[in-house]
Amino acid sequence: MADLTRFANTLRNVRRLHWIVVEDWTFTNHNVHDLLHTSNISFTYIAQATRETSNASKGNDQKNSALEWINKNHRFGEPAVVYFADDDNTYDLRLFEEMRYTKKLSMWPVGFSGAMRLEKPIVKDGKVTNFSAWWSNHRVFAVDMAGFAINTNVLWDYYPMRFETIVPAKTCCMAETHFLEQCCTREDIEPKADNCTKVYVWHTKTVKPGLRVGQSKNEDIYV
Repeated sequence: MADLTRFANTLRNVRRLHWIVVEDWTFTNHNVHDLLHTSNISFTYIAQATRETSNASKGNDQKNSALEWINKNHRFGEPAVVYFADDDNTYDLRLFEEMRYTKKLSMWPVGFSGAMRLEKPIVKDGKVTNFSAWWSNHRVFAVDMAGFAINTNVLWDYYPMRFETIVPAKTCCMAETHFLEQCCTREDIEPKADNCTKVYVWHTKTVKPGLRVGQSKNEDIYV
């Protein structure tokens, strides 16, 4: 709830935005629904539990559920852009304004990603030629989930665009590249954030707080 509250405070400053929230469970949560309702942001709130057969990156079943909702509810040809946001990331509002003009696939740097200060596309003469990222030699698109956006027309032109839910053992950090390889090549990338020289999103993480629930003579107890 803390992450969603903070994220809502960011998104309410973004014009013409629709927020799709997918609960990793069999039904939605009334507390989350109340938060979304009071945020005054246009939203859709749905439930999609992770399937027992899924062994892919966390959230892929939920992302696919959101993509299916878009395919069913968004009018084909109406301009829009899809971005897969983490609720505990930190965002500069300029990111949302720049991604708005994505023609097919746009990308930008992501701070604190892949155990690096930042991961970013390498741009030469206005084109992305490579990536400065962990395991970049093994990925066509070595990008974090927070580092790209796609135009909704892609979802129909290459239907069904979906994330993998069954992946080979020892395969990691491949969700983004396998998703984008269905529709795009590096030639399609539109570099944003001043040719990928500026950071407008940071891959921050919320840690579980240590809450004091009891106290004895000799020690505090935390959970």
